[in-house]
Amino acid sequence: MGVQGVDVKTPKQMAHLIVTSNLHSLESSQDILEVLSRDLCIDVSTFMTQFNEYAHQAHLNALPNATVGAAILKAVLDRLSPSSHLFPASVWAEWFQQQLPLLLPFEIEAFTDLLSKETFQTLGALAVELTPSMLLSKADGQMLNRTLPVLSTIRDWSPAQASIIVKKLLQNGLQLTQTRDVLTLGTLASGLPSSEVSQLSDDAILQLAADENFINILQGATESLQHAFVHRILQSNEGKIFPRVPAGLASQIPLSQLLSSQLDIDKINKMLWTPAQAQVLFQTVLKSPLKYSQLSSSLLQGFSCGAANFLKQIEFAELIRVLASKHIRIDKNQLSCTAKRLTGFIKPSDFEEYPADILLSLGMEKDFGPDNCEKYFRQIGQVHFDILKKETLKWKTLMDQAEHCLGISNDSLSKKHLQILGNLSCALNDSQIKKSDPYILQVLQYCSSFTASQVTAIQHRLKDIFGSPSTWTASTLQGMGNLASILDSNILQRIPEAWKTQFFPNFLSWLKIHNKEQFMYSLKQLKGTQRNKRDTTPCSGVPLTADRVRKERDMIAASYTSSSDLEACLPDSVLKNHLELFGSMEFEDPLLQVLKMKLDKMLGVLPEDYLPLLGHIAKAYQPSEMARWNVTASDTLVALLRGTSWLNHDEKVNEMVNQYLKGNHTQLRGTVLTALDPHICALEDHLLQQLSPEDIWELSTPLDISQCSQRKKNLIYHQVKATVQEHQNAQNAYYQMLKSLLGGAPSEDLIQFAADSPVMAMDTFTALNPEEVKKLSPQNLKDLLDINLSELNTIVEHPTVQAWVKAHTQSEVNAIGLKVMAGHPDPTPDGSFVLTSAPPISRAEGALMKEHRLQISYTILLALWGVMISLGAS
Repeated sequence: MGVQGVDVKTPKQMAHLIVTSNLHSLESSQDILEVLSRDLCIDVSTFMTQFNEYAHQAHLNALPNATVGAAILKAVLDRLSPSSHLFPASVWAEWFQQQLPLLLPFEIEAFTDLLSKETFQTLGALAVELTPSMLLSKADGQMLNRTLPVLSTIRDWSPAQASIIVKKLLQNGLQLTQTRDVLTLGTLASGLPSSEVSQLSDDAILQLAADENFINILQGATESLQHAFVHRILQSNEGKIFPRVPAGLASQIPLSQLLSSQLDIDKINKMLWTPAQAQVLFQTVLKSPLKYSQLSSSLLQGFSCGAANFLKQIEFAELIRVLASKHIRIDKNQLSCTAKRLTGFIKPSDFEEYPADILLSLGMEKDFGPDNCEKYFRQIGQVHFDILKKETLKWKTLMDQAEHCLGISNDSLSKKHLQILGNLSCALNDSQIKKSDPYILQVLQYCSSFTASQVTAIQHRLKDIFGSPSTWTASTLQGMGNLASILDSNILQRIPEAWKTQFFPNFLSWLKIHNKEQFMYSLKQLKGTQRNKRDTTPCSGVPLTADRVRKERDMIAASYTSSSDLEACLPDSVLKNHLELFGSMEFEDPLLQVLKMKLDKMLGVLPEDYLPLLGHIAKAYQPSEMARWNVTASDTLVALLRGTSWLNHDEKVNEMVNQYLKGNHTQLRGTVLTALDPHICALEDHLLQQLSPEDIWELSTPLDISQCSQRKKNLIYHQVKATVQEHQNAQNAYYQMLKSLLGGAPSEDLIQFAADSPVMAMDTFTALNPEEVKKLSPQNLKDLLDINLSELNTIVEHPTVQAWVKAHTQSEVNAIGLKVMAGHPDPTPDGSFVLTSAPPISRAEGALMKEHRLQISYTILLALWGVMISLGAS
């Protein structure tokens, strides 16, 4: 029956009409679509909300005809299109995941078996919701070429999506030789293969570097592409340093390029640097005419005591105040030396001008009266939790002093007290958590971890405030904030399933980025609720749908704990069309094997284009299976290496690298070597020996060799040193460049570094080769550690310190202030030995050295025996 005469005045009425009408064919829906197109239904958001609500009431899981759904979708998108350019990706994602699924019959590919030009024109900006694997299997290069004018204007393509589209365009004959060819790609430029950038002419590269829109797109691309582009800019600069590298891509400039003294300070002050780059640049920057307050936050994050060692006390203090004013966190390895330089310089009246972390190290809590008490602890309450956690004894002392000076007489802390204490509240015991003002739950949001007793107390408070878990909703969980991550399986299983499904997907995604440890804990507890169900019905009769996968994401990994259940519930097509999403989920190893098995059945030996989408699933493959992979592009290898953790999978890492080197590659350059950094110690010797000066020269981040064998540490250190040693006159910059590799440095190099007083941090010192350290003189150690020298007394048991102590006399040990017995007594001119006692120690130091008493006694007895023999002989 026609509906032209129907008086539809509101979006709600239209939604009801569509849901209750017979829409089994497009013809039967034409009149309704005409009504939908009227101005009366311009409020599309309200219409879709009502449409979904009526569909839910009618238990409608999909429209009877997918073509009808597509037609209604087109009408909706036509209404959205005038303002669609204002929508951020998050808004489109919400429309796609929450509002439109019924119009897409669970999967967007229901439009057609092969994506068409009409599909992209219909979807418009919503095309970004086509998964990379959908584009791989359903998009034709010829069609994409015809649709390029539309595709190139769609924002928010992921690098993976853009990469697949561009590869298909190139396979269809697209030529990228001129600047205009690249610019034609528009927003798809983030998917350029690194190999294509390498082949562009110098003129094209420099023209692209000057194109602001292109650079904005490139900043959302993979690190591999950014690195390749910056590398080509540097090649085309004809010996100049980096005047044409865009500020937003400075992170890809190799560290070796920063060792030059011919730097334009004004230029580098406008660029965005990584902490490692800023450390290399920092001393050069400090010696420039610029005032500290004029330096960018990007450069100031490179602060180190060694770089600032030449400053006078008043200049050093001014620098630290600038860091505080710009909220620059001082690296934890630089806190001790900074505090030592400022000891006695900061007065209670001006401590608010300095970073809270420094005040903690200074220990000023006894230096002022009650007038400054509240201000002091407000400042200390801002100290980063990780630092507080490390200083457990200091933390407890601070809390005792805070309670005394703030007048806290019992376990019930007021809201004001909690606001003053800030992060110090993370040290409150279970009784205080239970009895304090409810504001305690707001303060505890900023703690990154808790003890078991604290967790129990917090859960107790959550129940007190929010009631029984069986009554909690998604809003209740939202109100808990970060504390929802500490809920255990016993509590989680009492929360209604619908509310967990609504809250946890987004919450887990946030946790995964900001607190991986808590993410893994929360995921484990959610899995525990599934294990407790013991459902023996295969798949519970409800297969996984694409719609559910998109909505629940990591919750899917928590929902399936049985391999057989996942195998029965997961349709092959859903896995294939959402491979990247499944690869990002934290499935347990047996479940990864299920995903691998399904992929093997569908695809056989995986084509190279699928490899970057594997993520965690890649771990399920054995080296013998990886040997059949075709890894021709550096982008592929980098994606594989970064898609998951390869800890304890050395053979697999080596096999992937071997496959890459077989693919017409002879070197591990650029981001390949950077991506290999966490696995550098796992590489076989023949791969390490292939590192060339060119490879090392391109490194934009320092290699971490701390977990390598001593032999590999030596090998890597000497390879890198040979590449950059021409810049050793750059002093602190040269030291910062090699700092992470000093575990392989011989004693003569350490002596050379010591001459420039680098103020070596304890973490760096303890990573040195003990056999080389023991060759250093007391003066060498003084020069190397400078103001940090006294820190050795806090790590006297460390093998590096012990190696030096055992190789030196007591006078030499005393000379650097170490309060332990040396390995050798002091000789006298007549050949006898004289005992030189260690300097006196405090009660606290005595407690620290209690474990050494037997060793000390034994050493004294040996020395006395030597003296007695000498006297007897005389």
